[in-house]
Amino acid sequence: MHLLNLGILAHVDAGKTSLTERLLYTAGVIDELGSVDDGNTSTDTLALERRRGITIKSAVVSFPLDGVTVNLIDTPGHPDFIAEVERVLGVLDGAVLVVSAVEGVQAQTRVLMRTLRRLRIPTLVFVNKIDRRGARDGAVLHGLARRLAVPLVPMGRAAALGTRTARFVPGLGPAALDALADHDDDLLAAYLDGGVPDARLRAALADQTRRALVHPVYFGSAVTGAGVPELIAGLERLLPAADGDPAGPLSATVFKVERGPAGEKIAYARIHSGTLRVRERVPFGGDHEEGGGAGARGEVLEAETRGDARAVETRVEGLVAESCGDARAVETRVEGLVAETRGDALAAETRPDDRIAEGHDEGETHRVAGRREEHRGVGRREEHRGVGRREAGRAEAVHERRPVGAVRAGDDGGVVPSGDDDGARGDGQAGLRRVDGRAGLHRADGQVGGRPADGQAGRRPADGQAGRRPVGRRVVGGGSVEGRVTGLAVFDRGGELRQDGAGAGRIVKVWGLGGVRIGDALGLPGRAYEHHFAPPTLETVVVPGPGTDRRSLHVALTQLAEQDPLIDVRHDEVRQETSVSLYGEVQKEVVQATLAEEYGLDVGFRETTTICVERLTGTGAAVEFNKKDGNPFLATVGLRVEPAPPGTGVGFRLEVELGSMPYAFFKAVEDTVRETLGQGLHGWRIPDCTVTMTHSGYSPRQSHAHQGFDKSMSSTGQDFRGLTPLVLTEALRRAGTRVHEPMHRFRLEAPADTLGALLPVLTRLGALPRDTRTQGRLGVLEGVVPAARVHRLEQLLPGLTRGEGELESAFDHYAPLARGPVPERARTDHNPLNRREYLLNVTGRVGG
Repeated sequence: MHLLNLGILAHVDAGKTSLTERLLYTAGVIDELGSVDDGNTSTDTLALERRRGITIKSAVVSFPLDGVTVNLIDTPGHPDFIAEVERVLGVLDGAVLVVSAVEGVQAQTRVLMRTLRRLRIPTLVFVNKIDRRGARDGAVLHGLARRLAVPLVPMGRAAALGTRTARFVPGLGPAALDALADHDDDLLAAYLDGGVPDARLRAALADQTRRALVHPVYFGSAVTGAGVPELIAGLERLLPAADGDPAGPLSATVFKVERGPAGEKIAYARIHSGTLRVRERVPFGGDHEEGGGAGARGEVLEAETRGDARAVETRVEGLVAESCGDARAVETRVEGLVAETRGDALAAETRPDDRIAEGHDEGETHRVAGRREEHRGVGRREEHRGVGRREAGRAEAVHERRPVGAVRAGDDGGVVPSGDDDGARGDGQAGLRRVDGRAGLHRADGQVGGRPADGQAGRRPADGQAGRRPVGRRVVGGGSVEGRVTGLAVFDRGGELRQDGAGAGRIVKVWGLGGVRIGDALGLPGRAYEHHFAPPTLETVVVPGPGTDRRSLHVALTQLAEQDPLIDVRHDEVRQETSVSLYGEVQKEVVQATLAEEYGLDVGFRETTTICVERLTGTGAAVEFNKKDGNPFLATVGLRVEPAPPGTGVGFRLEVELGSMPYAFFKAVEDTVRETLGQGLHGWRIPDCTVTMTHSGYSPRQSHAHQGFDKSMSSTGQDFRGLTPLVLTEALRRAGTRVHEPMHRFRLEAPADTLGALLPVLTRLGALPRDTRTQGRLGVLEGVVPAARVHRLEQLLPGLTRGEGELESAFDHYAPLARGPVPERARTDHNPLNRREYLLNVTGRVGG
């Protein structure tokens, strides 16, 4: 039996969830129809969804038809939860767009259809609620054609509109041939030659629908069931089945993440090819860079930041942290929190007192997931000095890892040197290679993973306890992490069915991948995860209520960010404040209710503010040299910043030779550049610019006579991570930046005689009308308005238009701030704008 992964999309209250319920009932999956008003539908499972009567999280449910098994994904309709819809779009084979026969085309309807068309997702249109008073068919069909501007094929007409006996009368009319002939010259020629047989017309309809060239339109009622059998027949005949080869290489995409009853992470994934099996080790994640420069130099064995400081969970029982060139494994106390693995440094969590973790002659004790293990030192004292940053009651210390050479994945899934001299350097810097199936540290002295090359036992604690063995999850090439699938479920007849494996085309729930994130690829990278809708343009500060523990709040918000990464949790360490990004006020209410009901946390929010960005106004350059002019870092870094067109992102280029210093140092600079650009001169993100590295230099590995490696005399990745923000910020100062605010395009329909009152109000709100016209008694205004003023316009509109005005708006672009003081965003980093404060925070001193 074929598979069809189907999305149900609509503007809020168009009847999308009710249609899902009717489809399940008609297919025989449920015995009784649920009701949104009664809070007992199959897909609205959250208590908050049932109480508010809206869909907040996407839900998957399966039902069989005669020739196809449908995995139906019910999505939110409210625009505040558009991110849930975005994540679903990449896994669909087809969609049903639901439109109300009473309200007609609404703001979200247009946004969704534009996106479906751009992604070429085959889509059927279902005009719902034909049994409701005020229902229209011809007017709605005309509105669909006019406002959606897409080719439509009416599959019949509605009869007895606005009554409980309303029904759908199937039949293709002349409009069908007109729409299909526009895309098929042979069909047009056959029509001109004397007519088109019905069979050929329906074959052309199926072909063009599957290619997303036309969109069949059905009328019906989810409440009474009218038109639903015809819609089901359309699902079977007109939409394409899922494709993919179950025998091919595994490739899947994660589109949803949630937590189970025991706190375990559960991933929802669409399998594009291959077969996923329980107990199988699966690589996931991985951010493969393209282009030249440092980013194109092989693959480095690391779970790297993706430019947005990607946090990699370390319930990673096998992740080895290189410590200053020796093979000592430094384990971290994690207990479900986040440790961040960056290009050449492992951000490991220390005790909450911000003390620096030090290695001692007698050895060092660390904890991982409650386990204690001893690690014997090597007869010398080492200090791992990092950013002892306090976050939500805990401190994180960044432990240095010696630069790693370019590596590639070996045939056995391990890692071997890339063939050049980066794998094992003559200067004694440690590289990584897999030896005999296990991860170890390859050093210039011949030792691997603390085990001498001559086969003798490596150093072990004097008490005979075993040293740490890398087990569990592994890091593989390209920033991917490897995990073992511990459980698998497919969707079947309204429920879930545990299985040992699932093949291409399936949507599955996966257990065991602790660090998985939304958008991750399982196995081979498939379709790139893309943003189809605008990012949130609002943010607010979460205010803990009386008795609310800040640490618990941070953990809860972190888990919510797993399910919706676009809320972008930001923590201000100085002010001890946490802020989140939002699409609107309803989403804020939902976050508040979720924290209260699921985590028992009482919170409030400050006034919502607009998220701006900064753009460069010129070109600037800066450089700091090793051991000169008060530079306390053993590094030379020079950077030039230049403006880039909107939408091009951050580009990193080199004007120095790639071989002039270890690759990991270049990677440290690039990663830190991308992270630092998250907060410009005014605290806002700089999304588009080109950064060129103009100077580089480092202190090679050194030691005192007859002694081991001396970190105080040799450059480490942290030197480059510490210096780069200072250099980049100075370059930004010299270039200059300007704050840009988000602008929404709007379309406003109102009685023509009210336009005179509307225009002055729009001007006061900073709106710029671009088109004004009348259509009979109706006036239409189109233009742009600052996002910060949209809510106020919505409040004023009813009084200005006698309650007849209709406004739709969506993000359009960022424009230079035209009025008022320049908004400043509180910084959450160590503030490289203030050199003295920055150096005190990072190094504990203010000079070299």
